[in-house]
Amino acid sequence: MRKTLCKLDGCDKKRYGLMRLCFFHYREKLRLRKEEKNTKRLERKLASKTYQKSQLKTLHAKCWKLMSEWIRRKDADFFGYVSCYTCSKKFPWREVHAGHHFHGKLDFDERNLKPQDPACNTYRGGMLNVYARKLIQENGLSWYEQLERDAAQHPGYSLEDLKKIHVELTAKLERLSNP
Repeated sequence: MRKTLCKLDGCDKKRYGLMRLCFFHYREKLRLRKEEKNTKRLERKLASKTYQKSQLKTLHAKCWKLMSEWIRRKDADFFGYVSCYTCSKKFPWREVHAGHHFHGKLDFDERNLKPQDPACNTYRGGMLNVYARKLIQENGLSWYEQLERDAAQHPGYSLEDLKKIHVELTAKLERLSNP
């Protein structure tokens, strides 16, 4: 007489069709196979350069949003007004931009970032000549030259750098909101 029980240890259920396993163990085997396939697919996705670039771009945008808010809020007065760095007009901190002298390099370096009104930052091209002159007047020529060297030698931000920056900026803004 042919045995019709599941072949796994201690299982006393009938086999599923012509298989050696019961229906329960057969479904479990399929679930594990599918899970393993999805895990391998996820590992390939996480290792792909396209995915890493998109993660880097997304995290950079989040960090820039936090950094911009920090730069605009840290020098605001009690009523929430801040002066434009280049033209000295006062604006509510929500209406100004975080302008930077060296574009695309020191995006998260506070030495490079100052609050600027939208007209100075966008329509007037950042007014880089006034910006540079003010930086030199405030900090000296050697300091400005060092900032210039730092911008030239900056390798860019890695995913780990951006994660650290994100945590630091979140903490800074939290302290600013809850004194």
